[in-house]
Amino acid sequence: MSDPEPLRNPSPPTTAPARVSFPMERWILAPRTTWQARRIAADFGPGMDAGTAWMMARLQRHPDEYPYMVRPLDGDQTS
Repeated sequence: MSDPEPLRNPSPPTTAPARVSFPMERWILAPRTTWQARRIAADFGPGMDAGTAWMMARLQRHPDEYPYMVRPLDGDQTS
């Protein structure tokens, strides 16, 4: 009688978390906000896009810009 095949210890898939990318202009013009947006997107996971993460970071640092950020999030467009 032969020994059964030993059970293998399956390792979890090793996939790197997807990073959102920001344009170079944002890194140059607002590096702290862009860095914070990158951290927000990394903490949230793969469901957050760069634009939303950047808006969240911008509002954390500059809450007075709220009226300018609400319009793109609501989808309102002025002609």
